[in-house]
Amino acid sequence: MSELKDTPKTGLEKIIDYFNNSLEINHPVAIAKIVEDTGFSWSFVKKTLSKINAEYDGFHFEKSGNTWIIWKDRDHLIKKLD
Repeated sequence: MSELKDTPKTGLEKIIDYFNNSLEINHPVAIAKIVEDTGFSWSFVKKTLSKINAEYDGFHFEKSGNTWIIWKDRDHLIKKLD
């Protein structure tokens, strides 16, 4: 019998998993913290967060002073309904 191998997760999937499993609800975090925890580059994380902001609910992403901050307002991010 052949076994099905799991396909590797994309960067987007890894960042969504990070949000769903590592962040507390309504607790803002700087992009630098996500970069540190995930190992992705700052520019990749910012680009991915912009995509998540456009396509998912339960997620907030904005600039505060000189820092970009992120937080979630529910346990899990969900795809926006059309």
